[in-house]
Amino acid sequence: MSVAFRLPDIGEGVAEAEVVRWLVAEGEEVEENQPVIEVQTDKAVVELPAPAAGRIASLCWKIGDVVPVGEVLYRLAGQEEEKPDPPPTPGASGGDEKNLREATGAKKRKRVLAAPSTRRLARDLGVDLLQVEGTGVHGRVTDDDVRKAARSNQLLSAGEDGQTGIVDAPSHAREWVEEPLIPTRRKIADRLLFSVTRKPHATHFDELAADGLVEWRKNRLHDPEGPRLTYMAILAKLVAVTLKHHPHFNVHFLEDEQKVRRFSSVSLGIATDTPRGLLVPVIHQVERKSMERIAEELGQLTEWAREGKLLPKHMKGSTFTISNAGALGGSWATPIINPPEVAILAIHPIEQKPVVREGVLTAGWQMNVSLSFDHRVLDGADAIRFTKTLGEYVSDPGRLVKELV
Repeated sequence: MSVAFRLPDIGEGVAEAEVVRWLVAEGEEVEENQPVIEVQTDKAVVELPAPAAGRIASLCWKIGDVVPVGEVLYRLAGQEEEKPDPPPTPGASGGDEKNLREATGAKKRKRVLAAPSTRRLARDLGVDLLQVEGTGVHGRVTDDDVRKAARSNQLLSAGEDGQTGIVDAPSHAREWVEEPLIPTRRKIADRLLFSVTRKPHATHFDELAADGLVEWRKNRLHDPEGPRLTYMAILAKLVAVTLKHHPHFNVHFLEDEQKVRRFSSVSLGIATDTPRGLLVPVIHQVERKSMERIAEELGQLTEWAREGKLLPKHMKGSTFTISNAGALGGSWATPIINPPEVAILAIHPIEQKPVVREGVLTAGWQMNVSLSFDHRVLDGADAIRFTKTLGEYVSDPGRLVKELV
């Protein structure tokens, strides 16, 4: 008797998910907790494991299908139901028996030792793990093994004649590769298209004096008992405090009801660049947390985002988003609002620049910010006041302590 595995409720409010890829084939043996399928929810790609060991009796959906929660994804047959290998033809040699087994599909698929993250990397790079020799413990395939195999495949493909994507031209050859958008990228595209077509964006640019921020962080790093604080962790706290002074930025605009929903607590979405595209993990109640706690959560969420381990619950409930472009560079941007929020702040690198202070030309630490806002809810004057308040905290983060006294 086979067991039906149904699409579970994998996140609050998730009613359906798209089949990204099957990690097994019909008739294949699977182990308990072995990843069987990848599905795409609103933002996250989630691996669903087998509930028990057995044989995949049937796969019920194709890649690209959208499956409602509760529908059967696949059926799993228990080990007691496995069909025995067909008997060899009388008088057949060992080689004939092997050929018969392969022809009838009765040969079992080799089980490769590899971590789920390594399997995901292999799928992304188009590497067949069965063809990779593992160098890890007990022959386990490592990430380096997969990358090495991918490079070898590229070299072999480059040396073959008649490769696709090459078109003869009078003076030169042109190359191209066509590939569909991955589900995560398609979801990002849909949300951003909705945002820019439904929300009247306006962007305010400002340059903030950051000498106090640089000096304050330097002093904190000299504390042997304190944790290492990144600029992003400090700025997240400063933005949260700024939002408490300007609560009309910490809201959702409800499109259907044409209402504004105000929040008493700050939940910051942190736009994170990952191999799968831009993901936005969320830190909740930022105004109540220490910078050390924020740094710890930020580090963990960023690691999960880049390793593809974020769950839908990690990306829900943001009330305001920060896009940190500091690590990549750039001077200005026009960030797109993350609906249903009404504003997003892009933070640019902290750099030394020539500045005039009290009539004297000197070198000072400066930081550019770009604040996009929904002009239905906010005006340019609101944006100017917001960055002015943020600038006061950036120039003197110690104000946070003074305000508590």
